[in-house]
Amino acid sequence: MDEIERLLDDGVLGFYDRVEVTEIFGCLPDKSVQNIFTLIVSENRNGEEICKPKIINKDRIVLSKLQGWSFGILQYTKTISDILLNIKELKQEKIWSGSGNILKLEGDYLYHSSKFVPPDSFEEVPLNKVLKNNFWNGSHIIEWQNSTKSKITPLLESPTLLQELSEKIQLYTPISIASVSDRLGNFLIQIPVNIIQARFQHSQSGNDLKLNIAYHPLAKSRKLRVNCDMEYDKIINGYGSFEVINTELVIPMTCDHGPHKGVVWDDENNLILAATRPSSFISQVSYGMNIVENEPRVFTINARGVQEDVRVVVQHSQRNTVGKKNSNQDSWTQKRLYRDEKIRLSRQKKFVQYKPKDGEIEKEHQKAISDIKSLINQYSENGVWLWDPYLDAIDVLKTLFYCPFHGADLRALTNLSTFNDKSEPEEVPAGKNAQLSEQKRIFEDLDSNLLGIKLEFRARIGKAGWNFHDRFLIFPNTKEGVLAWSLGTSVNSLGKQHHILQQVDDGQLIADSFTELWDQLNSHDNLIWKHQ
Repeated sequence: MDEIERLLDDGVLGFYDRVEVTEIFGCLPDKSVQNIFTLIVSENRNGEEICKPKIINKDRIVLSKLQGWSFGILQYTKTISDILLNIKELKQEKIWSGSGNILKLEGDYLYHSSKFVPPDSFEEVPLNKVLKNNFWNGSHIIEWQNSTKSKITPLLESPTLLQELSEKIQLYTPISIASVSDRLGNFLIQIPVNIIQARFQHSQSGNDLKLNIAYHPLAKSRKLRVNCDMEYDKIINGYGSFEVINTELVIPMTCDHGPHKGVVWDDENNLILAATRPSSFISQVSYGMNIVENEPRVFTINARGVQEDVRVVVQHSQRNTVGKKNSNQDSWTQKRLYRDEKIRLSRQKKFVQYKPKDGEIEKEHQKAISDIKSLINQYSENGVWLWDPYLDAIDVLKTLFYCPFHGADLRALTNLSTFNDKSEPEEVPAGKNAQLSEQKRIFEDLDSNLLGIKLEFRARIGKAGWNFHDRFLIFPNTKEGVLAWSLGTSVNSLGKQHHILQQVDDGQLIADSFTELWDQLNSHDNLIWKHQ
């Protein structure tokens, strides 16, 4: 409480007379009400009237696949003194009554002392997706973490459900809880810094940086210090630490490579008043123009008895660059960084090319299978899903069965209609599908104790779901979030011809698509094998 009161005290970080509280809550099938996420933002509203608690969502928020649950968003304001009483009650009695309704909190709540959250730069700060307007100096946050989250595990175990809830919440308030799922169930106090306004700029001459500071009209000047560094190629190329005497300060930087980071420090209160994530300034602009030829390119395509006359507009492309040119040293460094990055991605299995030579196809195949096993060993603690239209029982045994984690969520999805290898796959009824019977037989005859295996293998058969082509290895729940790799070819042909194994940018989108199709193939006819 001492820390919170110190940060909220007039003239330290700002001048606050109110807090705005946004409570996202869930009504569960057992009739209990659970905190999904509560954000308390300190503000100065110049003594305006208190806003009473109000549900801001017009209709109950419900999720299509979470029966018996509903969600709401409650918003209100309170005075600083009143909210401090509520926070004290939260700390001592595990009760939240900010809105006037008493909410008994279940589980353990851990207090996390003040941290500073800077605004986004060209790097996004994940927590800014739930904070309010944190795009000036930054904010201090204090948090009570629900460390068990036992009542809200369905949301944590299903990224699709959480994403659906997050999107529906954002129709009423810009809080993207899916971006910070680890914060579910938490109470978070945001104290924006408005005692000063700080802005970093590039100096008009040379490589120097410039800091401009403006004080709040009610604030007294104080001893401030700025620390700034510039890093490139893991080297600190420039650094400066200066006392801020006036409202404008030039920070000498001898290097013109790499992003910079700056921190404004309050010596009097030992607090950060402003900070930036790695940032940079535009030093070079490229622009282009296209000049269209008077005559188009014309040709005729005769295909399968159909004639098509084609006209293509031909253009000359010209591109110009204005601004500072990169030095020769920088261009050589960029080439070396590219080579290093290529090697790093290959070692981490984020980008691997397979180029089998004559006589070494089986060797390259085994290497590719080994790489898949390596990824499974590294990321499958909570599950791994394999999505491949040509996947068969042997492929599953060669890959998913190597998962070393007891009870991990293993899923495999194939498309038995594609096994005939026709451009238009046959839609064979499940009862007449010979491939289905053969796949089931392999598992039934399997000589294994199945220790720790929790696996379900489904197939698209007939008209259920949809045809699919791409092949993915998906890890739905890792410490780094949802991860996914594009295989580039089917498991049975890994390494046998040129293809690329690479991590995709947004694993969540791939997992969502997999889950959507998986749920449509949930009948007994689509089940190849299951073991719990």
